[in-house]
Order: sequence, then structure tokens, then C-alpha cells
Amino acid sequence: MIKLILSAPVPAMAQAFDSAFSAIPDVTVHRGPFETLEAFDCMVSAANSFGLMDGGVDAAITAFFGTQLQTRVQNRIIREYLGEQPVGTAFVIESGNSNHPWLVHAPTMRVPQAVDGTDAVYNATRAALLAIHQHNLNATDDKKIRTVVFPAMGAGCGRVPPESVARQMLLAWQSVILPTRNISWQYATERQRAVFNTTAYCPSATCCPNAGTGYIGLGDYRTTCSRTGQPCISLKHQADDVLSGAYQQSTHVTPGSHSHGVPSSTWGRHDHNPSISIGAHSHGVKK
Repeated sequence: MIKLILSAPVPAMAQAFDSAFSAIPDVTVHRGPFETLEAFDCMVSAANSFGLMDGGVDAAITAFFGTQLQTRVQNRIIREYLGEQPVGTAFVIESGNSNHPWLVHAPTMRVPQAVDGTDAVYNATRAALLAIHQHNLNATDDKKIRTVVFPAMGAGCGRVPPESVARQMLLAWQSVILPTRNISWQYATERQRAVFNTTAYCPSATCCPNAGTGYIGLGDYRTTCSRTGQPCISLKHQADDVLSGAYQQSTHVTPGSHSHGVPSSTWGRHDHNPSISIGAHSHGVKK
């Protein structure tokens, strides 16, 4: 089993990693840039589809390993992917550094852009781990990857919130260390629900374009996600659903108009218990 090091120079990201991975063996959170680590076999590049490694963590990777690495990454993309490597794929390549001999190139986005509200972090992290798995299956003992450093995938220009980054990366890690032995529609549905529950599809913007709120009777509203068709799992949205019943008289709110902001007044307000599963929370009115 490989050992995972999560590089998190930003305190909020380090805290999210600590919270998500606290009970997971063989995982260490490093509260600093990857360059300050003494020992690791492999570095993961949370890249773009074209191997342009001149910004964010990629720029630090290029500075650390040299510009030759970017050239060889791009040549590999041209040769194997005809010039554009899809998000959700990854490959292992020699870094040119004998102390840290491997790099995994795993795009989280086609070009630098926000991927908040998508499952790109999960897909890219899992692709990187699968590339390492395949590499180790075919490598001689002296060339196996045993310690890999991951940055916070999608947390930079991808603008994915720390908690969502950590939860998506954890789910990807668990899917590799505890793989299924049987594939069925039940398994597929459970996997989709698991990805959904990482808040991968919940943008952090004030107005969520995926949220549609509809009146369900008795002064109550229900918010669903237009991407999945399932009830919204955002606690902020759940609280807004309750308050919408107290403040709005219309019978439908169009998708994209649902705000995360909660009115300051408490008239008609009642609580949600965050520990209760989606769709099963009760409405207790304060008197």
C-alpha cells in the first residue's frame, strides 16, 4: 500500500484535510509546500489538459524539477492524447530527479478555470491513484511508488472549497484502498450517491445555479439539485427552505434564484438537525 502525503500550506485546507482523513491510516497532512518535504517518491500535478505548467502549484513543480519536465509532459500528451489530455485521466512520468523520481500528471480542468460545483477533484484524484496502481503492478521493486504527495486538488484557480476538496479526495482514496469485488446497478447508484454527498455538485457561490426550490405544501419549500434530481444536501439550503415558507408567498421559485443567505429575523423560524439524513429531517416550530 502506498503512503499518501497531503500538502496544504493554507491553514484552512490543512484543517479540512485533518478533519476528513483523521481516522485514515497511511495518510499524513503536511502543513507546508511540497518542496519542504525531504522524502517522497512521487509528486502529483493537479494540472490542465495541455501540460502548461506555469501557474500555481504547477509553476512550483516546474521550478523544483526543471523545465525539462514540462516539455516531456507535453510530448506525452501529444503522443498519447493527441494534444489534449481529458480530465479523469492520468499518467506516471519520470521527473528527472533521482531523489523524487516520479510525477503523476492528472488534469483537474481543461484550462485554468473554476471547477467548483463539479466532481473534477474526485475524478482527477482517483485517476492519479489508478495511474500509480497500474505503474506499481508493472514496475520492478526498485521502481515502485511508495510515497506520493498530493496538493489540494482544485483548490487554487479551481476555487473548490477546502471541505469539498478534502471530502472528494477522501472518497477517491477509499475507492482505491477498498475496491469493490462486484459491479451492479446498486453499486453504481451507491457510488453516485457517495460522490454527491461530498458536496461536489454544490457551488460555493451565494446563488447556486443548480438549486431549484418548489412549494411542497403547509408553508414549506423543498430545494433539489438540478444536476442530480436529489434533495439539496447543503445545510444552508435546508435552512433557507424553512425560512422560505415564512417569508415567501409564491408557489414556486425558479432554479438559480435560490439564495444561500438567511434572513436576520427569526419570525416563524424552526430548526434542522444536521445529523439527520437527507429528506428525513423534521420540522419543529419554536413557540
